[in-house]
Amino acid sequence: MNETITAIEKRAMEVSAEAAAIIICDQDSLTRANAESLLLKAFIKEVDDTFRPIYDAGKATVATTKETWDRCRIPPDKEYRRIKGDIGNYLEKQEQLRREAEHRIWLAEQEKIRAEAEARRVAEEALKKAAALEAKGQNEKAEQVLNKAAAEETKISEKIQANNAIASAPIPAQAKTIGFSFREDWDIELIDVALVPREYLMFDEVKARKVIRVSKGAVQIPGVKNIKKRIDTQR
Repeated sequence: MNETITAIEKRAMEVSAEAAAIIICDQDSLTRANAESLLLKAFIKEVDDTFRPIYDAGKATVATTKETWDRCRIPPDKEYRRIKGDIGNYLEKQEQLRREAEHRIWLAEQEKIRAEAEARRVAEEALKKAAALEAKGQNEKAEQVLNKAAAEETKISEKIQANNAIASAPIPAQAKTIGFSFREDWDIELIDVALVPREYLMFDEVKARKVIRVSKGAVQIPGVKNIKKRIDTQR
């Protein structure tokens, strides 16, 4: 048993040192961290499976004290929890980057659609205006209109190309892990209660009733009718 405990203590130091050196910055380091977290989890279970039966049976010895158990368990457990937290933070950050990239692409595509529509409008209006001028024999003015429209279309075309570049930018790949998952949750922070729609507000009936009782109906709360009641009491 002493040899087993000594081996476990040695491995506890080794796996903890290996885990401490892991910093997650890309998919490769995420994969290593993921594998290390699974290794740490298995090792912690091995430590507990070794020591717990000894304590449950009341057969603890000098080699299997609680301090020894803690010495074998706490360092790897600490690194396990750190790595799990780092993995969660990395996954959340990557997912945020993905959403931001997708949103940028969507905005670029919408801007591209608007720019293309604007280019068509400019061309159609210019052609119509130029045709009307030519019909009046004002060919020089018609040419000026067309040249001005061409310059506008060039600027719009540059805008379309810029948005094309954004829309075609690659979306960050989804980070991959094994045996690890997380879920998103949402919360709220009240910024200005005056802006909150009425359907999200709750009338504080308890507070209102207390105010009316204390004031004996003197206070008038807008939207609330004071009702005087008779309460029979026994003597």
